[in-house]
Parts: sequence; C-alpha cells; structure tokens
Amino acid sequence: MSSSYLLLVFLAGTITLMLFAFTLVIFLIVHKKKRYEHLLEKQQMENTYQTQLLQSRLEVQEQSFRYFSEEIHDNIGQLLSIVKMQLYNIRNSSHEDDIVHKASDCNELLGKAITDLRNISHSLNSGYVSKAGLADAVEKDMEYIRSAKDIKCTLHLEGDERGLGTERELMVFRIIQEAVGNAVKHAAPSAIDVFLNYKDPNSFCVTIADNGSGFDTRMHATGGIGLSNMQVRARLLNGNIDVISAKEEGTKVVLSINH
Repeated sequence: MSSSYLLLVFLAGTITLMLFAFTLVIFLIVHKKKRYEHLLEKQQMENTYQTQLLQSRLEVQEQSFRYFSEEIHDNIGQLLSIVKMQLYNIRNSSHEDDIVHKASDCNELLGKAITDLRNISHSLNSGYVSKAGLADAVEKDMEYIRSAKDIKCTLHLEGDERGLGTERELMVFRIIQEAVGNAVKHAAPSAIDVFLNYKDPNSFCVTIADNGSGFDTRMHATGGIGLSNMQVRARLLNGNIDVISAKEEGTKVVLSINH
C-alpha cells in the first residue's frame, strides 16, 4: 500500500471527522437556541398570564369601589340628606331654645358627615377621577383628609401638567391613595406632601412624603397588602416603587414611570 494512498485515507478520515464535529456543533447550537426560544416563549406566556391576572384583580377591585361609591351616593347620602331636612324642620318648628340649639348642632354635624361621605364617594369612583383629572382628584382626596384627620396635606405640581391617559392616571391615583392611607393609619403624621413631577418629558415621578413615625424597611422587606397593591399597579404601569423610611424619620414613597 503506497504512502500516497495512506495519506489520502488519512486526509479523508480527518475531513470526515471534522465534518462530523462541525455538524455536531451546529446541531447543539440549533438545539440550544430552540431550547432558549422555548424557555423565552414560556416566560413571555407566564408574564402575559400574570399581567392579565393582575389586571383582572384590579378590575374586580375597581368594580367594588364603584359599587361602594354608588351605594354611598345613592342610598346612604340620600338617607342622611332626609334626616338633615327633618332636623331642619324640627329646629324651625320648635319653640324651645334647647331643642333648637341641639337640632342646629346636629344639623351642622350631619352636614359635615354628608360632605365627607360625598368626598369618599368621589375618591372611590373611577369615573370621577377620569373626569376631574389626576391633580384635581388628588387635591380633593387630600382636602378630605385635611378636614377629617386634621393633617396638613399639600399637593405640589412640578413642571407643566400633562395627561397620562385615563387608565394610567387612575392607577397612579390609587397608588397615591394607598400610600397616603398607609401614612394616616400607621404613621400618625402631622403633614403629608404629594409631589407630581412632570419636568422630564420622557418620564413621570410621584413622591408621597410624610413626617410620621416611619419604620425599619429591613424589618418589613416584603411589605403588607398596601405595598403589594402599589407594586402591582406600578408593574402594570411599567414603573417602579421605592420606599424610603427609618424609625422616627418619616416615610417617602417614590413612583417612577418611563413613557
């Protein structure tokens, strides 16, 4: 067997092995790519499912808010208005100073209760929020807190106000409500400030700051239902929630949204 023949066989074998190795590498690359695409598609389906689940949860919540708003406005509000009218009649028809005085006091307190209920009804109703706009809806909500809780609440507008879209403004409003409500319930603040920052045309930022008792964020890393609700809405807004707090140093909740 000649040396040239052996060399030819060796070269043929080497080329065959190289082709086999090359084919195997291509196969592994294609297989890995398909596996990655499958995992990516699965993750996208999971994200879509989670997003739809979150949206359904919020829709149910908004329907509940709307129901309570209508019940307050149509039933409780009307009943209290009738009672207020009866007290007014008692005051005007009585000739006893003591009864007139008490009826006037009750009438005044009842009037305040009706106003507070109307404010609560408005803040629960998504239709009111979309009609009034974000800033006016927040101001109305803070007006109620100032009246009912004796807390100094101030709204600050930074930059030129612009619309964010009805659904987005409603979710932002609910986040603000949740943050303010948490402060009122748990922190006993004397002042709450809400900042709506429109300065950057490519983003929108909301800051809710209070001077209450604060808390150690390391001890409450997972947060409660309130924080969970805020995070759900922030996720649907493609935004981010940051909570900055320390004991006796108040709390700051920052919502950042990129357009």
